[in-house]
Amino acid sequence: TDPLGRAQLLEFLKKEFSAENLSFWEACEELRYGEQSRIADIVDSIYQQFLAPGATRWVNIDSKTMERTLEGIKTPHRYVMDDAQMHIYMLMKKDSYPRFLKSELYRNLLAEAVIPPETKKRVFPFMRKQRHSSPSP
Repeated sequence: TDPLGRAQLLEFLKKEFSAENLSFWEACEELRYGEQSRIADIVDSIYQQFLAPGATRWVNIDSKTMERTLEGIKTPHRYVMDDAQMHIYMLMKKDSYPRFLKSELYRNLLAEAVIPPETKKRVFPFMRKQRHSSPSP
């Protein structure tokens, strides 16, 4: 959900030659939560960009998922890409994202992060914050 973190992840994926995975996932989110009147257009756009033979940003999904998705797009609806989206999500979760967390790009992002004081955890969470001492004895 963090726009800066997502931008850095996309930058990392570009270097790994797998940026199309995140772009596909985002396009599927647009389909799921977008305007009802645009569903057929969005489905077609996703198919042309990511799934069609020779697509410029082709994503690698297994044959069974591809079959179900191709069958589903014959009658487009907002959840028609769910199986393919989940397949790509799991690919990123198990492979790309862990590598991103170990990357120099991510370490630099963390080093520049500003963490509000109220979200920082104390070393000993069971200890209470010291109250200001009162002037009375």
